[in-house]
Order: sequence, then structure tokens, then C-alpha cells
Amino acid sequence: MNPTELILKNFEKVSSIPRGSKNEAAIRNWLIEWAAEHNCTSKTDAAGNLVIYVPASAGYEDRPTLILQGHMDMVCQKTLESTHDFTKRPHSTYPRR
Repeated sequence: MNPTELILKNFEKVSSIPRGSKNEAAIRNWLIEWAAEHNCTSKTDAAGNLVIYVPASAGYEDRPTLILQGHMDMVCQKTLESTHDFTKRPHSTYPRR
């Protein structure tokens, strides 16, 4: 699988997991599993924050540590007439026709 296909595959998987604010457990669990499958360690604190430790690539072990920060949740907005339940149904990555 080429890098673009791998990125899109992971994007689709993340997008298939409902993860509105205060509903991050499923995405957190998926990220923890992803980390373990890729030989990365992780830890979660009492508030649900997740840190994944990715080892340096070969030959870069002596370089400074890089920290990336992001959000696991997403802000879910819908129209008043929408019946979409963001707590149970994921966000669609494809427009409805």
C-alpha cells in the first residue's frame, strides 16, 4: 500500500468512529490499539488525555524530541431538522446524494 492509500485508509477508519466532544472513549481506544500494533507505548490520565510515544526512526535517536498535540474529538453541528445522532453514527466523509 502506498503512503497516500495508507493515509486515506486511516482517515476513513478514524472518520467511522463517532467522537463528538465528551464522547472520545471509542477513538481513544482505537488510538491505543493502533499504538500497540505499531510498537508504540501510550498512557492515559484521569481526564482521558492520551499520549502516544513513537520511537525515533533509525539514525535519528540522538535528535531532539518532537511533540505533536491534537484533539481526539470533533465539534458536531447539524441543522435543526436533522435526525443524525452523532453519539452513535459517525461523520460521513462522502456527500449524500
